Amino acid sequence: MNNAIGFILTLAAGVSVGVSMWPLKWARFWKWENFWFIYAIFSLIIMPFGLAFSVLPHMGHVYASLTFQQVLLPFSLGILWGFAQLGAGICVHRLGLAVAGAVLNGTGAAFGTIIPLVSLHREMLFQSNSLLIIAGIFMMIFGAGFCGWSGYLRELEAKQKGIGAGFAQKEAAMRQASFSSSAYLLTIGIAIGSGVLASLLNVALAYGGDIMKRAEGEGGQPAWTPFAVWPIALLGGAIINIAYAAYLLTKNKSWGNFSCGFREVVNPVISAGLWMAGIAIYSSGTTFLGSLGISIGFAVFMISVIVSGQAAGVFTGEWSQMKPKTYRPFVAGIGLLVAAVLAIGFSRYFES
Repeated sequence: MNNAIGFILTLAAGVSVGVSMWPLKWARFWKWENFWFIYAIFSLIIMPFGLAFSVLPHMGHVYASLTFQQVLLPFSLGILWGFAQLGAGICVHRLGLAVAGAVLNGTGAAFGTIIPLVSLHREMLFQSNSLLIIAGIFMMIFGAGFCGWSGYLRELEAKQKGIGAGFAQKEAAMRQASFSSSAYLLTIGIAIGSGVLASLLNVALAYGGDIMKRAEGEGGQPAWTPFAVWPIALLGGAIINIAYAAYLLTKNKSWGNFSCGFREVVNPVISAGLWMAGIAIYSSGTTFLGSLGISIGFAVFMISVIVSGQAAGVFTGEWSQMKPKTYRPFVAGIGLLVAAVLAIGFSRYFES
């Protein structure tokens, strides 16, 4: 029964994260920087603090008792992770939900797997289950490459048809101008770099052990103590994201868009809620899976993130005006990503 609950929660968490950027397409007056400014405030400051203080007791006392060193490392790693979050937002804005999500999640999962394997568990490279891990990593790299190539073909076709970047004109927060080849490659590079840096949030949580112990000592449930680290780590990321959005708001003179009314505010708040809910549900869902949490749970989460993100992209028409031959490499890439996650998940299952 616990395994069933864990699978359902993990699946729901992945879907929540996978579709969390969908509301970006609902903006009709706001530009990307307006959306991202509010999104960063809610997802990286208001919601993490609200969640920690609502489910963990005496958090004010916990934070007051921490030393500077105990706060500095998670906060600093959060700043570096903030570049990954910012890069993800830029890539969704320029590439769309489907291509950005595939490249980001594919490269992120690949590097998030190979870096700990080589640096911390090098002896595993010579074990039988490492073949599945290595095969999965290569499939992720090739899968992300196929998706990136398909996105490039989409850009070329959209330019030939004179339809901008292939996004609807009513989607005010999405980029409307076509890419040059060099600009597209730069954006893919940002997606890859963001995928690599994305794992630093988990590293920040790993170095937040003292914070989690303090929270548990004050009566917090062990499964919820990671919530105590998030406000500190995500606050570091918030600085980067809010600062860049404020820069664009000033540069593009788009501060005045905030006067467009309540409806536009709802979109980034929903997006922030979906992202935060997915992260929170996943961390709790894996506790129901026991030893499966680090293996099959990881696979279920990543597959649901990838597939739901692509479904959102397809449903919102990112490929609707394209020829089938433009979309086929993308389908192949998604297939490779799903197969890669399954391979890595089962390798961890056999290991446990």
